[in-house]
Amino acid sequence: MRAAVIERPYLIKYIEDAQMPEIKKENEVLIKVGVTGICGSEIHAYHGTHPFRIPPVISGHELAGTVVKVGKSVTKIDNGDRVTVEPHYGCGSCRNCAEGHYNICVSKKVLGTPEWPGSFGEYIVVPERTVIKLPDNVTFEQGALIEPLAVGVHAVRKAKVGLGDSVAIMGAGPIGLSLLLAAKAAGAAKIFMSDISEYNLEIAKKLGCTFVMNPMKINITDFVSSKTDKEGVDIVFTAIGVESVLNDSFKIAKRGGKISQIAIFGKNPQTEVSYVQSKELDIIGSNMYTRYDFEIAANAIAANMFDTSLFISKIIPIKDISQGIETVDKKTENVIKVLIRY
Repeated sequence: MRAAVIERPYLIKYIEDAQMPEIKKENEVLIKVGVTGICGSEIHAYHGTHPFRIPPVISGHELAGTVVKVGKSVTKIDNGDRVTVEPHYGCGSCRNCAEGHYNICVSKKVLGTPEWPGSFGEYIVVPERTVIKLPDNVTFEQGALIEPLAVGVHAVRKAKVGLGDSVAIMGAGPIGLSLLLAAKAAGAAKIFMSDISEYNLEIAKKLGCTFVMNPMKINITDFVSSKTDKEGVDIVFTAIGVESVLNDSFKIAKRGGKISQIAIFGKNPQTEVSYVQSKELDIIGSNMYTRYDFEIAANAIAANMFDTSLFISKIIPIKDISQGIETVDKKTENVIKVLIRY
């Protein structure tokens, strides 16, 4: 099968004779990938800095495709079904799994790792419980966006965004924009977004962001203060792993507000933790998603509640994976999401 392999840091190769995965358990499903996305975690893997996407690896976990074979015990999925995949699952026996929090299971398996090759391969094998059927009016391209959208849905649900809330989203990449759509759907009345990319901020405005902020041009703390009667915002989402951004989050949150930490940091940040005490801030961790978040995202796309039209910047064939990785990594072009098509 065709595949892209991150052989070592800063080296990804397209090959046409990768080993085909096989169904080995009765509850497994074989999927032919139609479209897959390049995520920031793939860039971390490409750099050799991701905690578990360790080269050599067939990465990739944002996908949509077609079921081509099912195991003997599979009952809810059939050959020919158009699907996406929730790219992780828990051990099923620990306390977190028993309580439905398998996304934080210490023994969970994640797609796109050496132990579970991902959608940078033309075919993948996954447990039935991770497979989610696409609504009929959702395209493969939209289906590949369900995973990052589910990240936003999960974080917004955990932070309990409600009608009339003011929200700041630090980072206007795919996750930040997913947070924007989810926060709007939850009823947020005033949404600030911060990024150093004017292109991304323009996309945010088109998607309904109230205020955009470029920290290279304005003082974010002063700006938010001026637009919130000097109170700050109810909830801040950190969608980019930069130390200064995290510290700005503490400053712009209102007293008694919330910080939702989503981004992965390349190195541990030095934080101005005194704000947590003096403002009585709630710090909320948000790790990936659950099936419920996937289903919400899929149904929101189908109902035209989530506008995905501005997310997809470029679609390229798998053989051009190196070009796609370079585009996302070095930002050689203005892009939100680069998709790979088989």
